[in-house]
Amino acid sequence: MAKLIINSDDFGYSKGINHAILDTHIDGVLTSTTLLANLPGFDHAIALARENQTLGIGVHLSMTLGKPVLHDVDQLINEKGEFKQLKDLKDHPQDVCLEQLYDEWDAQIKKVKVAGIPITHLDSHHYAHSFGNNYQVIEALAEKYQVPLRNCFGVKRKLTNPELAPAEAFWNLFNYPSMKVVDQDYLVVRSAMFEIISRDAEKNKDSQIVEAVCHPGYVDSTVWLGSSFNLARMREVEVLCDPIFKKYLLNNGYELCRYDEL
Repeated sequence: MAKLIINSDDFGYSKGINHAILDTHIDGVLTSTTLLANLPGFDHAIALARENQTLGIGVHLSMTLGKPVLHDVDQLINEKGEFKQLKDLKDHPQDVCLEQLYDEWDAQIKKVKVAGIPITHLDSHHYAHSFGNNYQVIEALAEKYQVPLRNCFGVKRKLTNPELAPAEAFWNLFNYPSMKVVDQDYLVVRSAMFEIISRDAEKNKDSQIVEAVCHPGYVDSTVWLGSSFNLARMREVEVLCDPIFKKYLLNNGYELCRYDEL
């Protein structure tokens, strides 16, 4: 039986996303999430987390969204004092100052720990730890805090200690254009969506540990104005809360769990 962690990114982005993450955990199949320490919804996310301790919570390390937690990481920011954009990271992955990145990501982790949240794992916004040598930073921090990290896009193969990334398979659950179309009712597209899900589930079920990543959310003004990925988040809520999804996963040999239950 494959152990399946279904993790939502972006906890702490906004109240709308925070509420959707809790709904998909309480009413659906979501087992864990990762928290942005540098976004406006952080305090709201902390309050919800304290009231819902069955949700596994890791840290969603950021270097391409918002402003840094620290004030002395000048090589990571633009002229506005904000993190450089994802395009900059993609175009120049080797230009990242790893020393400053370590300090900033360490500060983000500490902010979550100071808030009283037991950290279950680490990953990064926009999969930033898979670019260039950023994996070295997240590996050092995973060692420091004795928590696992997300295996995505070949990261596990780069690590000095690959056991720090226990998931063998990375399931990018809704990463298909057809799943992002929201101009039709969910019941109309449900069968087509589950055909895609079934194909991926079959491909991954022979792995011992699988991490599925998703991005559920309700669209509030923060999400609408700040993210190009907005309306499709609500479709993810519908799928994750669909009782057929949970039944399908269990009937096909998946055991839902969190990183700290491995």
